[in-house]
Amino acid sequence: MPIADTNGGDSEVRLMLTGLPVLLEGHSPTPHALPIFLLRLATEVDWKEEKPCFEGVCTELGAYYADIPFQDDEESATNVEEVKNDNPELIDAAAKRYVQHVIYPAISFLLVPPKEFASDGTISCINM
Repeated sequence: MPIADTNGGDSEVRLMLTGLPVLLEGHSPTPHALPIFLLRLATEVDWKEEKPCFEGVCTELGAYYADIPFQDDEESATNVEEVKNDNPELIDAAAKRYVQHVIYPAISFLLVPPKEFASDGTISCINM
């Protein structure tokens, strides 16, 4: 995450977020969650120690990027009826399409299974 010092040497440090990393091509986090992400970066990350700092930043980035698109009001009404019919959906149709067409293709392209999977039958199960 590029962060620029906008003060140029004053005693009070002011930082500006100038960009976010691309963790998964085609997927960008929702802008409405940015304030909470920045607040959690400031309050939940241990900035004094290197290893906990990296772990905290990675944790917060993961949580920020894990947010998938939410449904609009028309789909919400449909899902309420499905729950009443004892057929609840875990995620809405828009989220399913997003996972199917953006996240799954990227993960399947980037996933490199261990060589042992070729001999123990795991790969043949995946290709079914």
